[in-house]
Amino acid sequence: MAVGSQIEKAKGNPDEVSGIGADDQADRCDEISRATPGVEEIRLTKDGMLESRQWRLVHSGGNPAWMMSPTKSAPADGWEPKPAISRLQFNPPLNDMVKAGGESAFVAYVPAAVNTPADSDRFDALTSGFGPTQGNFKWHDAIYDYTVVPKLPCFKPVK
Repeated sequence: MAVGSQIEKAKGNPDEVSGIGADDQADRCDEISRATPGVEEIRLTKDGMLESRQWRLVHSGGNPAWMMSPTKSAPADGWEPKPAISRLQFNPPLNDMVKAGGESAFVAYVPAAVNTPADSDRFDALTSGFGPTQGNFKWHDAIYDYTVVPKLPCFKPVK
């Protein structure tokens, strides 16, 4: 099944993509909380420009929540154009993962090389929490595995 159709299928429930049942929800969320992968929200503008904004998991009052983490130069909504993203050699290309002018999606990523227990934990959190890897990219001479999902798993975003 193509990634785009997986995303469309899972619009209401990302567990349909990853095959995770309700019984495994607590373990899945614990893994993400312990070893959160990198997360970017992506979208294509109507003219085909890729934009993104970063998300991180915060622990406020003992409850994990997703929070947008904009750069200092980003506008209030956090969306920034990413014209140089092609230099990261995404395979398959991110532009193939979202529709121009359509809904955004979330890219979760981890280093492909598992050299430490922390690397292993992040990889496990990626695959159990966000689903199987769908591709890779290169950044600063390192290869990263990634997956794309329609919404953030487990925890609500901070408004």
